[in-house]
Amino acid sequence: MSIPPHLLVPLHPGPSEHNDPHSEDASSVHNFSALPFELVETLNQTYFLHLLVTQPEKVVPPGKSVLSMMTHANFKSSEEDHADEATERRKAIEKRVKEVAHRAFWNEALEILSSPVPSVQLPRLKQLHLDLHEALAPLFPPSHPVLIELSSPPPPTSSPLHSTITLLKDIVAALRNRCAPVRDQAVDTLAMELEHPPPSTVEAHKELAEFVLAKMKKILDLSEDMRKDLNTFVLGAMTEAQLNGVLMRDVKARERELVVGLWGGQDNVRRTWREWVAEIGNEGEEGKNRWLRRLFLALGSDRPVHCHFPAVESAKARRTTKVNGVIEPGGNALSATDTEMKTSGPAADGSSITTEIERLPPQLLFSTPTLIYVQNYIQAIVIAGALRALTRLSASAAAESDFMQRVWTLLESEIEGDVPDIRRTGGDSTGEDQTKLVNLADEVIRARERVLGSTLKADEDAQLREAVERTLRTSDPVFLLLRRRLAKALEGKVIALNGGVGGTQTSGIPLKMQTGKDIQGDRAGKRIRLMLPDDAGPAQAVNGAKVEGPSVPGFEDPVLHRAIGEATRKVLDCVIWTEGVWGDLV
Repeated sequence: MSIPPHLLVPLHPGPSEHNDPHSEDASSVHNFSALPFELVETLNQTYFLHLLVTQPEKVVPPGKSVLSMMTHANFKSSEEDHADEATERRKAIEKRVKEVAHRAFWNEALEILSSPVPSVQLPRLKQLHLDLHEALAPLFPPSHPVLIELSSPPPPTSSPLHSTITLLKDIVAALRNRCAPVRDQAVDTLAMELEHPPPSTVEAHKELAEFVLAKMKKILDLSEDMRKDLNTFVLGAMTEAQLNGVLMRDVKARERELVVGLWGGQDNVRRTWREWVAEIGNEGEEGKNRWLRRLFLALGSDRPVHCHFPAVESAKARRTTKVNGVIEPGGNALSATDTEMKTSGPAADGSSITTEIERLPPQLLFSTPTLIYVQNYIQAIVIAGALRALTRLSASAAAESDFMQRVWTLLESEIEGDVPDIRRTGGDSTGEDQTKLVNLADEVIRARERVLGSTLKADEDAQLREAVERTLRTSDPVFLLLRRRLAKALEGKVIALNGGVGGTQTSGIPLKMQTGKDIQGDRAGKRIRLMLPDDAGPAQAVNGAKVEGPSVPGFEDPVLHRAIGEATRKVLDCVIWTEGVWGDLV
């Protein structure tokens, strides 16, 4: 199953990707499209589940739950057994027998509920409530209000059928939260029908009883469909925290299996990681610190980080040869295996191999989209800090001004909207980029005029707009200085919070998301019950950490201070996830 809004691998190239067949983006899309369709589907489903664990806010719509999105993704545990043909035939016979029995059951229920006497209706309604409880129990945690209400005796009332309609409305509302999106229309239709019961008259009493029983049947049918969606009853009885634990373990196993298979075995995956980390030197440094420094080296690149599939490595890698002291591209591809990444250093024949600092190892394949987001986030913070320097706002004036919040809103919309980078190294810009540039320049001019207390002259206005455009270029000294300073500060924060400084660990942040304990050994001889490992909580537990820390020079504004904390949290999420999945292969 593919989840179009959250693709790890593009299923089809877009129009712009056909324009330049020699561009890296076009090459990547072309190679991705050459992958087997089944592999693309598997990668995208795994990435969707990865987001469901690590960033649920991106994939769980309002009013939905983790359970509903698991069923939407056709989540199946690895232990599920598939029924054979004999089992299917047996089920078909059982279904026909049940249909006859059910018809007699509902006819008898209608006869009893058609009585206008509440004392006659209540015993049968109580039994129907218990039947609903049995059908819905696999879909809700035991303490859910719906199950509690169904298991309780019906309250005394002069109109039991109307009270039952109110109860059915509560049940349907609860099902709406738990069902997969594919069931939304059926649930909404049922909810609408419950809003229009027959008139409450003596003549229409049988009609009202038929209405209640018909809606009960629909709820039972819907619950059966939802149980099929779940694939296993135990999922529906779990709390959100327990579901996260089950999903987390499954996603870790999926990621490892996929990546190890793609890269040709654990030895290749481990070797690729070590070669990647070795590119920064510092052999004597602690291993964890080294890989984090290598990660920030990639995040500091002007080019988006990427993790190419091994099938496209040989086609994209190029050997370079020195001619008269000048490095020129050679005509031969690397004579390395498809599982090797490009590294620096001499080759066997004396030539050198180029190093792409933005390239990531296979262990970070499923974290790559998040790390690209972090790159954009860092860039936006640097741009905001650079523009702040142009306003000449004092600290007190900046506190009273909304300049930084307005600028950050513009920049953040660029990141969240996934539009082209507003920073350009050349002179050509799209109309949309020019509009954003004008908006940023307008904000800087507005803030400068606030400082001066007067309107800028035409030449001063033009000079300031030119300064804004120049400041956004990667070659600008101020931009480079601020980016180096911010990257260094973020690197230090992440290393410290991840327990890398002095071998200590910040309280509340686990070094790794360990795999589960031997729960059977802990309960030898006892009744089996559901138990989850210590890491069964959400992957974003690190969000509670104190990541704000002291301000970074040049980024003291509270808006930027909070943004730096958010960037730190996102990198920490990726780091902890990577160490939890790949602890033995990093």
